[in-house]
Amino acid sequence: MKLQLDLKPVPKESTVIVGVSGGRDSMTLVHALLKQRPDLKLIAAHVNHGLRPDADEDADFTLGMMQRWEIPCEMFKPRPPEEGNIEEWGRNKRYEYFEKLLKKHKADFIFTAHHQDDDFESMMLHFLRGTRVKGLCGMAQTRDHLFRPMLYTSRAEVNAYTEAHQIPYRNDPMNEDDRFARSFLRHKIIPVLNHVYPGLAERWQAQKDYWSELQEMLEGSARSFMNEFLDAKDGLHRVAFTRLPFPLRATVLELWFRDTTGERIPDSATLERWDTAIRTLEPRKKTEWHGKRFLTMSKERAKLNK
Repeated sequence: MKLQLDLKPVPKESTVIVGVSGGRDSMTLVHALLKQRPDLKLIAAHVNHGLRPDADEDADFTLGMMQRWEIPCEMFKPRPPEEGNIEEWGRNKRYEYFEKLLKKHKADFIFTAHHQDDDFESMMLHFLRGTRVKGLCGMAQTRDHLFRPMLYTSRAEVNAYTEAHQIPYRNDPMNEDDRFARSFLRHKIIPVLNHVYPGLAERWQAQKDYWSELQEMLEGSARSFMNEFLDAKDGLHRVAFTRLPFPLRATVLELWFRDTTGERIPDSATLERWDTAIRTLEPRKKTEWHGKRFLTMSKERAKLNK
């Protein structure tokens, strides 16, 4: 049995950093790469977040399997923060580490094992939590050096390949715990939707290009507005901002926040608070932006100040 991987954009003899957690998906990806593209120089990257009691066992398992498969394995154990969004922290630490290894090994790509069902679940979570167009775009298959070879492969295909080749892997108990939103969605909601609308994930994925192109249009228009009405020193022109329709105002705020912090806006409520503040607050009033910075109003401008 052969697993469906999209490897056409990957030149022969490329050096690839592969994110390997030790779970089913990443172990299956590595196995399939060894079979289908033996020309690639693979370097496994494992991040031990230390958030579960058996995290060290996952790390030991991953290292042992990579040694068995004769793949170099780099490992990193960051110190968890005492507060904040742990999931966001974990994701940031993983990708920071992958980028570090990319430079260290002068690699060509970073591979992750996200598949079609992961993509659909992420989109559904964004939708249910309240998202804009960007949240409906799903994961990009490629971004800079990042590439997802299994993004158009279903979970059922991955599982069938794993079983057919008897690939060992570690189970994450959190994936089976329906107290977590993603697990509840996966086990309770999506099966019901698929019963009524079979092939839902495949049909949604076929629409991804539409949402992505719409997002590109919004960002292009937002950038044009920002070039004219947003200045690093003088801030944002409030009247011009107020005249924009909400989808464009939201995109301007998303880009401005990303440009000034390197992060994503925490949630829709925060974005709506800023939007309301810029349009309605009186001069000298302010609202929290990020860290110790505030968005302070003058009659015509909204400026970032400490």
